[in-house]
Amino acid sequence: MANRWYTLLLGAALLQSALSFGPIEVTDDEWAEYRNLLRDPAYRLPTTTRPSNYVVNLTPYFTATATAAAFTFDGTVSITITATQANVDEIVLHCNDLTISSLTVATAANPTVNIATPSQTFVCDPTYSFLRIRTTAALALNTNYIITSSFRGNLQTNMRGFYRSWYVDSSGNKRWMATTQFQPGHARQAFPCYDEPGFKATFDITINRESDFSATLSNMPIRTQTPLASGRIAETFYTTPVTSTYLIAFIVSHYKSVATNNNQLRPFEIYARDNVGVSGNFALEIGMPLLEVMERYTEIPYYNMASNMNMKQAAIPDFSAGAMENWGLLTYREALILFDPVNTNNFYKQRIANIISHEIAHMWFGNLVTCAWWDNLWLNEGFARFYQYYLTGVVAPEMGFETRFIVEQLHVSMLSDSIDSAHALTNPSVNDPTTVSAHFSTITYAKGASIIRMTQHLLGNDTFVKGLRTYLKDNAYGVAEPRNLFTALDAAATADNSLTNYGGMTIDRYFRSWSEKAGHPLLTVSIDHSSGRMTVIQTRFERNTGVSTATNSLWDIPITWTRAGAIDFNNLKPTQFITGVLTIIDRGTTGREWVIFNKQQTGFYRVNYDQITWSLITQALRSNVRLSIHEYNRAQIVDDVMVLARAGIMTYSRALNILSFLKFEDQYGPWAAVITGFNFALRRLAHDATALQKLKAEILDLSTAIVARLGYNEPTVSNFMDDLLRMNVMTFLCDVGHQGCINAATTSFTTWKNGGVVPPNMRQWVFCNGLRYGDQSDFTYLWSRYITSDVANDKLVMLSAAGCTRNQASLNIFLNAIVSGSDDIRPQDHSAAIASAVRSNEENTMRVFTWLQANVQQTIATLGSVSPILNEITVRLLNEAQITQVQNWLDASVIGNAAYTSAINGIATSRANIQWYTQRVPEFNAYFETGYVEENFSDTTTTTTTTTTTTTTTPAPTTTTTTTTEASTTPSTTPTTTTTTEPTTTPATDSANIATLSIVTLIVTLVVNMA
Repeated sequence: MANRWYTLLLGAALLQSALSFGPIEVTDDEWAEYRNLLRDPAYRLPTTTRPSNYVVNLTPYFTATATAAAFTFDGTVSITITATQANVDEIVLHCNDLTISSLTVATAANPTVNIATPSQTFVCDPTYSFLRIRTTAALALNTNYIITSSFRGNLQTNMRGFYRSWYVDSSGNKRWMATTQFQPGHARQAFPCYDEPGFKATFDITINRESDFSATLSNMPIRTQTPLASGRIAETFYTTPVTSTYLIAFIVSHYKSVATNNNQLRPFEIYARDNVGVSGNFALEIGMPLLEVMERYTEIPYYNMASNMNMKQAAIPDFSAGAMENWGLLTYREALILFDPVNTNNFYKQRIANIISHEIAHMWFGNLVTCAWWDNLWLNEGFARFYQYYLTGVVAPEMGFETRFIVEQLHVSMLSDSIDSAHALTNPSVNDPTTVSAHFSTITYAKGASIIRMTQHLLGNDTFVKGLRTYLKDNAYGVAEPRNLFTALDAAATADNSLTNYGGMTIDRYFRSWSEKAGHPLLTVSIDHSSGRMTVIQTRFERNTGVSTATNSLWDIPITWTRAGAIDFNNLKPTQFITGVLTIIDRGTTGREWVIFNKQQTGFYRVNYDQITWSLITQALRSNVRLSIHEYNRAQIVDDVMVLARAGIMTYSRALNILSFLKFEDQYGPWAAVITGFNFALRRLAHDATALQKLKAEILDLSTAIVARLGYNEPTVSNFMDDLLRMNVMTFLCDVGHQGCINAATTSFTTWKNGGVVPPNMRQWVFCNGLRYGDQSDFTYLWSRYITSDVANDKLVMLSAAGCTRNQASLNIFLNAIVSGSDDIRPQDHSAAIASAVRSNEENTMRVFTWLQANVQQTIATLGSVSPILNEITVRLLNEAQITQVQNWLDASVIGNAAYTSAINGIATSRANIQWYTQRVPEFNAYFETGYVEENFSDTTTTTTTTTTTTTTTPAPTTTTTTTTEASTTPSTTPTTTTTTEPTTTPATDSANIATLSIVTLIVTLVVNMA
């Protein structure tokens, strides 16, 4: 039951990532069993002994034998170890859910003499997963010892450790298989081991498979195949490179190679079940050049990392993570590696490409050089996330990865990082399962990648690459800490004079200011247009209140900016660092002109401007000048405005006034950004039907240009990014009631139902709205197609659409299927199905609640708890009547303390949403009453160019930063329309929520202007 609940946590997190259009390698909740671990050193292995080699032999059983139950395995392991200090008389390693039948310790020179203390019992400690071995005498230094153990284990059911899965083959037979997922600490469920990333060793693996199974897959190629007296075949693999336990993998199955490059010098193959057809071809076609580009980039050839190195990638039917970088045997969910040219949409195509890229990048960042402990996981995952966009962008530029990095990684990570409970990239307290779990997070992956991108632009790409090559070569086959990276980058920067103009700034200092503290800054920019003096204040941003209560919140911020009179969004080398609370920058001109900070959003910070500057930016965005402002900055402005409004720093009336430019906008970045922001607002306004309809009407009005350019139907000759954008935009617009979108969807659905074809990129919104505006027969047709399809990613599209039905009987069929325990919906997909059932229509919330009340026991039996469904319900309650109804049922039901508490927390969220709506809806109504209002201010100044140099007024504790004027080449232009006297340039802070920030800003600005 606990395993089922764990699986649902995984799925919920994976779904959240999927909905943000980001890849889903791993997520916050994927490491649920580590929720109590990282701050307690008691969970860490002592370093008194270290392994150098494992010899592992495993025999899995899929059916019962005379001596073994079905879905168990027998194993032996011999571990060569050495003592690292004197007087060690206890060896501690890991094991979990293993029954140890024998264990000895002997020297390599005298293997028959067992020095393990007699009469001790060898058991896997249930709390710490430790296996303790006492010895009769202290281990000698500089001596190899061999631990030899026999054991029995279980093929797990929760997609962790050595676990079982199944599929239906080309003959219609259900086939069992066994595979692995060892990260972060599950190798201990397969064999006793030192199951931490810092204990690297070589591995010699043997699997004894049944004779009718295909050849076993593992990290390395098969070295020998030996028939056994039992009728099994023993397959022994070549020795691995020096690696960590979490990177070991093996697959026992009836799989076959479904795509291969037939290159014996550089072998690259895709493995899967035997009925996937040609769907492995794309993974091969994109994977080979990705590997080659990474080899050139690092100057470390992959196939030279070890003798007999090859590259195998396998599609797994049941897989908890999105993918896993096991060295030489990369494993993936089927949906994230198999591309069906007829049925897979662009969303999955690009995700297959960039997840393969992510895992390939790990061969260098993670496998060759491994983070010493999970507290520095970003050294593995931040680089892999960075390269899954920028490496893939080199190989497949048509997929727009650089554009999508902004909205899928930078924006998403900034939102996750903007709460006071966010964790730092580097946390020395990561020891226990809780903090280990937290480090497998959006912050570690996406923020890590974003800070790496900022550093690339700070140093320049050539210097950046030079430093990374040094880092990899200096730490190859070992473990690394951030200081190793900083040292290599600083050396490259010194050699290339890349930091010469920044007043003694070093990568070590700069990077620590970002990696060792949580959160990120908001720059509040106040411009005196009469003098050109720009006052910049940095504060830690908080997404709910605007002002963080955290201390120690100053960053070394490399900044870029441009202005209307000298537009330059392409020079991304920072002009200076901001290190203090307040910095004065001379714009170099006088007179009114817009200024935009953070060119192409290369920096990890938000920006808020004074009222006049926002008005100037808005006017530019609504004019032909809009196309002179980089698409990434238009997306940045949309995201910043939406999140500043959410936090109360800006009113929604002002935010919507700025966002009015979207009526003329038709590009990917701004629309991807605004969909996220509008979905937040729509969910909050769901408590007021009138305000909700007005917001929807505003959105429909803003969609004029994007719909006109994209249309509803996919053209014969199409553009990858346009097809992806159309899929996302139409999904969104149909949800808010765009009649043209709805008509196109229902027409296409009818065509499909009558035997026609719906292009894959249209299926997401066509299927949903076909059900939403259809009847039970429409649901029946889609569900039958779902059951018979064997294309994993297309099945997920249909599964996500199933909840769109408004027919109660159809919704009940869907809900019953989720909890039936049948094979129709795999456990890894339960959370996606539940989300679809509850979220797809507003009325579904209470309909699902009614169903749940009658199906509590079946839900618990299948999902392990009612929480996966109940939690979705309780956070979506619209009023006190619904809250009271649910609360009364909770008080009268027996669902378990954990489920009850979780549901109460969900109700608290609904009440908070109601409170938010009550406080903020007047801001929306103010805009609905007036629409766009152009703000014009009188300007009595004369435009000139200046060359003043100013200094930081309130420096950081250790340095004073001098800021200089950015070179000006063209005078600014001044608007001719005047209506009122120019007000103070203190940024307009429209909510009482940020009174503190307003006061600080006002005082500092006054002090500066009076100096």
